[in-house]
Amino acid sequence: MDLSDASFQRLIDLVYEAVEHPDRWRRFYEELQPAIGVKSVHMLALDKRHGTLSYSDGANLPVQGELAYMQHYRTLDPRLPVILERAPAEWTHCHEILDESVVARHPFYQEFLLPYDRRYMSATKLVDTPDATIILATLSGQSQGPLTAEAVRFVDRLMPHLQRACRIGLQNFVYSSQALVGHMLVNKLRQPVILMTSGGHVMHSNEAARDLLRSTKLVAVEDGRLRLPSPHLQQLLEGCATLEQAFKTAQAGSAESGGTHEASGSQFRSLRITEGPRAGDALYAFYSLLLPGSVMGTFGLRPVVMLLFYHPSSAPPIDSGLLYAVFGLTPAECRIATMLAEGLSLKQIADAQGTQHETVRKQLRSIYQKTSTNRQPELVRLLLHLPHNAVQD
Repeated sequence: MDLSDASFQRLIDLVYEAVEHPDRWRRFYEELQPAIGVKSVHMLALDKRHGTLSYSDGANLPVQGELAYMQHYRTLDPRLPVILERAPAEWTHCHEILDESVVARHPFYQEFLLPYDRRYMSATKLVDTPDATIILATLSGQSQGPLTAEAVRFVDRLMPHLQRACRIGLQNFVYSSQALVGHMLVNKLRQPVILMTSGGHVMHSNEAARDLLRSTKLVAVEDGRLRLPSPHLQQLLEGCATLEQAFKTAQAGSAESGGTHEASGSQFRSLRITEGPRAGDALYAFYSLLLPGSVMGTFGLRPVVMLLFYHPSSAPPIDSGLLYAVFGLTPAECRIATMLAEGLSLKQIADAQGTQHETVRKQLRSIYQKTSTNRQPELVRLLLHLPHNAVQD
């Protein structure tokens, strides 16, 4: 920790640099994190007019965790309603509103926060206008404990400057189709990812995907459209059309019943891509329809297809992104599956994650169900032979 006056002045300088150059907010987060002694710093904004998560950045944030939160765990988060109810500059410390008995049984903690070692949160609204709510949050691990009183006072001194900077640069925190949170998250992923329309028009690709395009002829982008060997492109587009039609049908059914629920689009489909039946090189594609309501509008205000590629020659044998894409495993389940494949026992996994042994057993049963396996050896065999035995024929 460094709560000195020199540290304070340095952070003030970074705040006002970020007003003029918004891309420098990241430097502020990265210097604030060690200064106040936390595991992560997270700044996020909710656009009220569009109902979207319009900004999300910070220091030492697990990108898979950010995606999992947007797609699933935000609806389970017991802390967010409290933060939103309180006034700007009023702190919410999770250990003051949720006791250990809640942490011990709540899926948000057991399946999400504890496996990522983000047990403690302290957060406050910086700005709350008719356009947007901007929140600053700090996250600490179990061994670190909650944000200290000294660190809270330090951030309180920064607060007026942070609030002023956010108000001046409010346009950087509201929804913009040119600065989508989803695109920024995809850019952080090590897996090759392409975002496209259901008709095959490519909207965005991350660096890993661009590297893949240079290393194989099995996938290409020409004139802004995805290209695959025949008949794989047609199979992919037909699959996307099926997903989109299922969404429209579910949406129509919800409207008729007077509901507002939006069908989930997080289920991935899969495709094995080769240049012919005897071709040796193979590329595996996993795709899903991302719906605006199910991902907080982070990929735009219309449905988007996320296409995740797996090339065996350039990927680790067990990849958490692949486990999520193929089986829909939660972050905690991905970690358990990986540790099992590495030879750890359930007790060792529970100790490593800071969770109860019974919680790990429960999550293992969920893994069995999602992977259609019944015993640990069968599961490990499946994991070690991905993706060949996970792709739909």
